[in-house]
Amino acid sequence: MSNQTGRNPFHALGLPVDADRELIVERGQEMADLATSDEERDVYRWAVGELIHDEAARRVHAILEVPGTDYDDDRWARFERRHRASPVDAAALRAAGRPSPEVFDIPQIIDVVLDWMLTPPEVDVDEAVRHVPVRPRLDEPPLEVSDVLFG
Repeated sequence: MSNQTGRNPFHALGLPVDADRELIVERGQEMADLATSDEERDVYRWAVGELIHDEAARRVHAILEVPGTDYDDDRWARFERRHRASPVDAAALRAAGRPSPEVFDIPQIIDVVLDWMLTPPEVDVDEAVRHVPVRPRLDEPPLEVSDVLFG
């Protein structure tokens, strides 16, 4: 069939990874019938072939598919209709001109940035104790910095 490197047949057919053979064949036929070009038809035929003829390939594609993927086009269409109009009134923004520095609360911005930059990361102390680079021994003390620098 055609070279479909990087494509996932579950994605091409819009099916979940637990789809059975009957559903795969039915969806592939439906999509092939609705395809507007030979190239599209080839993609759907390839996808069906990958999923029903080669169990190893199917397992690989199932592993590589994003968990919980849902190809509900109706949800996307509803989202698109709801957010079709831009929430920004470009004409009003142009009329208002550039914002002045007084509009921004500079101390608050600096406070947020500093809090973010100066917050130390969480440390897993148990992990650090379990994997010490040099285990302390009772017979001789560990090396000191002066021992390393001055012998």
